[in-house]
Amino acid sequence: MNSSGSKLQRDAGRPRGAILIVVLWVVLLLSLMVSTFAFTMHIETRLTSYHNRELRAKSLAMAGIEFEKALLAAKVKKAGQVNSSDGSVRQFSSTTADYYSEPWHNNPDLADHAITGNPDDGTFTVQVVDEQSKLNANVIAPEQWKTLLRLSGVDTETSNMIVDSIGDWIDKDSSTKLNGAEDEYYMGLSSDQGGPYHCKNASLDKIEELLLIRGMTPDIFYGHPGQSPSETTYTGLAQFLTTMPFIKINVNTASSQVLQCIPGVTAQLAEQLIRYRQGDDGIDGTDDDKPLQDAGAVANVWSGTMSRNEMRALANYLDVSSSFFTIYSTGAVGNVRRMIVTTLFRNTDGSFQTISWNELTPR
Repeated sequence: MNSSGSKLQRDAGRPRGAILIVVLWVVLLLSLMVSTFAFTMHIETRLTSYHNRELRAKSLAMAGIEFEKALLAAKVKKAGQVNSSDGSVRQFSSTTADYYSEPWHNNPDLADHAITGNPDDGTFTVQVVDEQSKLNANVIAPEQWKTLLRLSGVDTETSNMIVDSIGDWIDKDSSTKLNGAEDEYYMGLSSDQGGPYHCKNASLDKIEELLLIRGMTPDIFYGHPGQSPSETTYTGLAQFLTTMPFIKINVNTASSQVLQCIPGVTAQLAEQLIRYRQGDDGIDGTDDDKPLQDAGAVANVWSGTMSRNEMRALANYLDVSSSFFTIYSTGAVGNVRRMIVTTLFRNTDGSFQTISWNELTPR
């Protein structure tokens, strides 16, 4: 009987033990489900928060564009003042000249600007480039190309190849210049060389097209510091070129390299003009700048260094104002940033035409 009773007790305990195991598994599975759901909701919440900050950052970048446009538009309206967020008043003139010490370029409100006054709500930072401080790659002459390439560190043989190849790329015929290249060369390129492709035989739409042209390399285009005395240092062409449709450059914003590409302008003359416009401190964009108010004022700076005919010829290349500007506006909310890059044409009434618009995620 004792043996039979023990067996009955064991048999009776087995269902209860099995149920306990099942319950434990059910609890474990429910815990995993709850944990998974909680983790998923946490991810969804973070994604929603990120997208919200992303949208706000983009909106701030757009606000930066509009803020810069207002400053640029002030140039063609009546003289007055711009009230800064710090309470200071910045005067702007009604002259047609564009220069770096004006509010559109030299303005504390263009850096980390908080619209609400609280940086935690997000900020925008704006940089603006005067496109007419550069050379129009579609209209400059072969000798101007050679000057720019020489100043950028390119040897004569490579320069001749690039200049003739640029001419073949832009002109509408299929005749190959002495050191140039047409379809025969480009269609013969292997896939490893980026080819094959046709010679465009039309104007450049973007300066990056120059990277397709025979002889041009990323080092020459973007610049590359020599790592040893035997390695060539290139300053980079891209910073001096644009495809915006103008002919005259703005002497108030142009670099020495760009000025030296103007026929008759030597390195000494270019530096003389830049030192004059920078004022006593030798820095562009400060209060003591002396911008040239009309193209004729260049004659006063270079008085005695050029003949009257040479000075008259400069009128075909030089100006003191600009119509094309590229704005880089970055909106930031926490660690989320969005950038908008837009190139604008400013009309004489202060309105704008958008030439290009690109939305980027800054690195």
